Amino acid sequence: MRRHNHFITASEIGTWCFCSKAWYLQHLGYRSTLTKEQATGTQFHEAHLQSLRAAHRQRAIARIVMLICLAILLWIGIAGLRPIR
Repeated sequence: MRRHNHFITASEIGTWCFCSKAWYLQHLGYRSTLTKEQATGTQFHEAHLQSLRAAHRQRAIARIVMLICLAILLWIGIAGLRPIR
């Protein structure tokens, strides 16, 4: 379980903020007995991540639709300024 790099994960930060002793024991290689709770938390965060990704996709699509509408309105406005022959 020991790591030789200097990076820590968000999970480790959460463990340390919740209980520094739990983080220290985890860092030494001891496993937590709260595996069910950790799995539940992981599932929640994965579902939240999927929701965020969907929201980002929807926002990107909305921006594209708005730009297309703006382009159409500009085209109609420019076409309306031209005299009909």
